[in-house]
Amino acid sequence: MPRNEREVLVIKGRLDRAGRFVPKRCRSTTHVRSWPVVSDSPLIVELLGQNDQVLHREKAEMKADVGCDPGAARKFRVTAYIELRDDALAVRLRNEDVILWKAEIPPPARLSVVGPGKRATRSKPVLVRLQMSEAGEGAHVALVYRWGTRQFRVVYVGAPQERIAVDLSELPGGDACLIAVSYSNGMRSAHAATGEFSLPRLPPEIAIVRPSSGQRITAGTPVCLEASLVDAQRAGGPRPDEDLVWFVGEHEVGKGLLTSVDGLTAGTQVITAAYRADPGGKASIDVRVIRPKIATADEWPGWNPVDGDLTR
Repeated sequence: MPRNEREVLVIKGRLDRAGRFVPKRCRSTTHVRSWPVVSDSPLIVELLGQNDQVLHREKAEMKADVGCDPGAARKFRVTAYIELRDDALAVRLRNEDVILWKAEIPPPARLSVVGPGKRATRSKPVLVRLQMSEAGEGAHVALVYRWGTRQFRVVYVGAPQERIAVDLSELPGGDACLIAVSYSNGMRSAHAATGEFSLPRLPPEIAIVRPSSGQRITAGTPVCLEASLVDAQRAGGPRPDEDLVWFVGEHEVGKGLLTSVDGLTAGTQVITAAYRADPGGKASIDVRVIRPKIATADEWPGWNPVDGDLTR
């Protein structure tokens, strides 16, 4: 880590009413997106130097961990940010004069990552190899798969391992994919990423929900058209109101995931839901449209409610 970059410890955990604090995935960062504003809290996080000399302190955020148990909260979620100093040897959490937790500050975390190479396939998981510095209590690793600008998904969070297999079979693809890795040795973090690799793009999934294939429909009656659409490849997700178009035969009849058509003519009709994106796709079904045995509402004679003739 460059010496001009500040390193901030992020202490997290659970505190019960007996004063027992259990740290949970503590880490460090060089970028704090939103520093907690703590106006009133009995908890203090402190950096300690030689002979437990207090070098710096910050208030810690404490929020009730609300569950289904009756009565007041039994545990609290604790979050504390404090900037690290070169002369700091330990960090501790206290409630006024009561010390709740104390831990030595380990050396900086180190991490290197080797990825799957230039190309990956969906037929088998890709293997990510990690080399890490010594892990302490609470050490953990997080893997994030990125396939485009601001397009990413967490694919693993757990205990450190030298080899982690990542299943990309149902994830979007692209020409500049990578897997970013964040490693915490229990308190301090290191980050690295695989080289970029290509993965075949994932086509959209479209299906017609209603009507069902082969369904018998009465001619001249309204028909509800409903589709399901998944397009994980597209930034921001699918836009069905703009790009999902319904056809009966060659005629466009509506747009969106849910629409309707006033009526179909008798015979076998082909209903198609076409997704006009890049890449696009479509789904089609056949339905049997039968003539009604009695006249439908469209065929009823007109009726004037003010002419007094109720026989028509």
